[in-house]
Amino acid sequence: MDNRILAIIPAYNEEKSIKHVIENIKDTVSGILVIDDGSSDNTTNYAKEAGAEVITFPENQGKGNAMRKGYEYFVNSDYDISIIFDADGQYRKEDIIPTCNPILENTADLVVGSRFIGKYQDNANVNYKTRIMCNNISTTVTRMMSKLPTTDSQSGLVAMSRIAASKLDLKAKRWGIHQELIIRAGKKGLKYCEVPIIFEKRMHGVSRLKVMKYPFTAFPVMLKAWIRN
Repeated sequence: MDNRILAIIPAYNEEKSIKHVIENIKDTVSGILVIDDGSSDNTTNYAKEAGAEVITFPENQGKGNAMRKGYEYFVNSDYDISIIFDADGQYRKEDIIPTCNPILENTADLVVGSRFIGKYQDNANVNYKTRIMCNNISTTVTRMMSKLPTTDSQSGLVAMSRIAASKLDLKAKRWGIHQELIIRAGKKGLKYCEVPIIFEKRMHGVSRLKVMKYPFTAFPVMLKAWIRN
């Protein structure tokens, strides 16, 4: 493949899944960068053993900071496309190339792998109805703010060109980073599209996203992303 794809994996205490995730996608991407967000387990060591490059935060700083660090690395690299890929094993390597293809074909600058035009596998999410309701609300607001046709503003599978990544001026520190990406893309006039993906059951543990607290963190980030130029 002429176009080089960098997988950016934010990770926090994912020692039980990180090696499998890295080894599973090695043959699909050109490089893998793990951002260890202050883990207290062996996430960094296992990621390095699996062959990934790792940036380790000394303490937990939040997913927003982890993704921003990954994009900073990407913008200053020779990779052409980055794809955010969560460390919990719920996203499939088979969806990486289809998510990157619109960028490869120059029809999009930012591509989101949407679970809502795709499919949730059985037992893929706990508190399913509550999470879907919250995602629908944040997606509706994101769609209004960005003026982009998003159906899944919290997807953890997001592809972006290097030029696009250099334009977004992201500020999120913790939650809200995924909505901020879409809102900023709309503000900057970037080409956006979605592709259907399949969302699988988490390999280990439970999601750290606190459904009832999420709006209080995400919505201020979204509002600020919408207000600034």
